[in-house]
Amino acid sequence: MKVYPTPIEVGDTEGFSPGKDLFNRAELGAGLTNLVTVVEDPMVIAFDGAWGSGKSTFLRMWAGELRKAKFPVIVFDAFENDYVDDAFAALAREIVELSEQSKTAGSQLAENVKDRAVELGSMLLRSAGKIAINVGVRAATAGLVSGKDLADVASDVEDEAAEIADKYMEDLLSRPAEQKLTVQRFREALSSLPSALQEVGATSKPLIFIIDELDRCKPIFALSVLERIKHFMSVPNVHFVLGVHLRQLEASVRAVYGSDINAPAYLEKFINLTVSNVDTAERAESRQLKVYGEHLRRALAIPLDDDSPLPRATATLVRVLEQRGAGFRTMERAFTVLALAIAFTPTNYVRYGVLVGGLIALKLFEPKLFTKAKAGTLSLSEALSGLGIADDHQLDRHGQHEAELWTFCLAEVVPAEIESRFSEYSWHLTDAAERRGLITHTANQIVDRLR
Repeated sequence: MKVYPTPIEVGDTEGFSPGKDLFNRAELGAGLTNLVTVVEDPMVIAFDGAWGSGKSTFLRMWAGELRKAKFPVIVFDAFENDYVDDAFAALAREIVELSEQSKTAGSQLAENVKDRAVELGSMLLRSAGKIAINVGVRAATAGLVSGKDLADVASDVEDEAAEIADKYMEDLLSRPAEQKLTVQRFREALSSLPSALQEVGATSKPLIFIIDELDRCKPIFALSVLERIKHFMSVPNVHFVLGVHLRQLEASVRAVYGSDINAPAYLEKFINLTVSNVDTAERAESRQLKVYGEHLRRALAIPLDDDSPLPRATATLVRVLEQRGAGFRTMERAFTVLALAIAFTPTNYVRYGVLVGGLIALKLFEPKLFTKAKAGTLSLSEALSGLGIADDHQLDRHGQHEAELWTFCLAEVVPAEIESRFSEYSWHLTDAAERRGLITHTANQIVDRLR
């Protein structure tokens, strides 16, 4: 059996394939496609969701659908590129690469993009006072600007860095009309690129530039991406879609500009529209965590038969994860612990799924309570509170079963109706110490065998 789930691999043109679109989000993708098709003004759309909520998988699938529909598409992982000094260079590199890979890249218009990008990138590099030559220049600019592009400053390399920066700034301020023209040329070339990339006779479609993992970047780089898009790349025929957790991006704004800044208002200057990546399913069996939990159960070959108590472990985990507002990656961690518990536990060990699932949840979310469970000092009130089953008026049938089993194990005096309900356990759990021992046994010998 497996103990680690295999990531969902999405091909470049696969789209929302039935076996992989677990949450039936093809309709959402179609809506976004229609939006970027009919809106003529350049847009920056934030696809907002918490870390581990499936944003990246959705965006890769949507990108595949766009490619099948002959849209020019760029998918850019911002987190993998935040080592670059200037975000413009990293973004422009992707645009240049798309034009070079296209079948129509030989057109003068497509080739023109690289020249205009180099021209603008060099200007931005100078304006920032960056001093780099040869390998240094290429590293600082993601390979877009070469040492040759800065040949006119090579003679100044041995001068003091501050003096060179001053020279660049003086040169920059003395040629405002030329600099405006440089920006205008790049914007015009970028706006014209999508039509140049289309096959002859095909309807022109906008370039869709997807930027993922923006919230995981260094704050200064994340904001530089937004600012470069706004000032230099907001042109007709180009739309940007950001895979981002806006709350985290707001934290980046405060980290750069101070805690007093109105971060949401700042981001509104750059983002035109927000699409929330939330679970809208009304039926319990259709909720995303439940669907993904079943996917993981099958992927990890966790048994689902009447003779196995472990399905109740998965049900407990799904309930706690939903209650905690956890994401898919947290669920993967939880199911990996469950798979390890199954793999490393002899088949003759007593394994009660509700307790296994509950203790895994405590290990992930309430480690102090889990330590108490291992030591045999966990109280009933702590267990019920930590697992979110203290209020029996809001519990479903499975939640009530959980609460009763924990009561059976940890209460000093077990109510008669609960004891009769769990009579199958009573033959070897004759007193409170033995019932409590079932918790310590499960915590130490099953859930925490691998530390």
